[in-house]
Amino acid sequence: MWRMQKTQDQFSADGYRFQSVELKETAFRIDGVFLPPENSDESPLIFAEVQYYQDPKIYARLLSEVMLYLYQNPTRNDWHAVVIFPERSFDPGIPQHYREFFDSRRIDVVYLQQVSSDNGSIGLQLLRLIELAEAAIPSHITRIKNQLDQQTPTIKETWLELLEMMLIYKLPRLSRDEVRIMLTEILNRELQETRFYQEVFSEGVIAGREEGRQQGQQQGLQEGRQEGEYLILSRILTRRFGALPRWAQVRLINASSEQLENWSERLLDAPDLPTLLNDK
Repeated sequence: MWRMQKTQDQFSADGYRFQSVELKETAFRIDGVFLPPENSDESPLIFAEVQYYQDPKIYARLLSEVMLYLYQNPTRNDWHAVVIFPERSFDPGIPQHYREFFDSRRIDVVYLQQVSSDNGSIGLQLLRLIELAEAAIPSHITRIKNQLDQQTPTIKETWLELLEMMLIYKLPRLSRDEVRIMLTEILNRELQETRFYQEVFSEGVIAGREEGRQQGQQQGLQEGRQEGEYLILSRILTRRFGALPRWAQVRLINASSEQLENWSERLLDAPDLPTLLNDK
């Protein structure tokens, strides 16, 4: 109330213009949402965002994701969010528009570099993958796997899926071969068997087949297959690099089937989206 009153005292209505603004909804992907037990209105939803590169819009994106989620999933539960950075230098600072969320501790920020290395929790060990040098990642994953082997099958599978997700699209500095080796030789899992791969592949194939059936001719089948390839690649790129900018969407839509396949083969080796899509 004090801030609102101060704003009213400082500014008059002179010079303001009224506009009715249409907002275009952007596709977002939340790193993680911890859902409270059913019939537990007092337990909050917890949103987790792991930020492994510098992004000046991280807090704007996080709040957009949270508000869109709450809009699409009405709930009586309160919410809390945690943003995790490898170190303080990755934090762009809190914009003045969002200070209340941090003053009230609705959003907390964690810097892994400042967390005690003696903490052996599986969750923290997974997050430490973000700050480790490439050479140290395989041995660290081995230690995590040894911890997971002590868990029940259900808990182990849950953590393994999170580990797979981090390897595939949260650690973009790893090459495709490095990811494959870690999955097969350390975790005894194949890339094609991961839940991540199966989800994006099945969605794209189904969409492509449906498009082909609707066309009913050879040209329609070809267009359907290309549509499926486009959907697969778009989904993977969104998970790996975040919401796709307009220029990237245009490139994908206008790409040939051969180009889409070429990008798909090289996407795990690309350090960022411009490097991948601007390389013909």
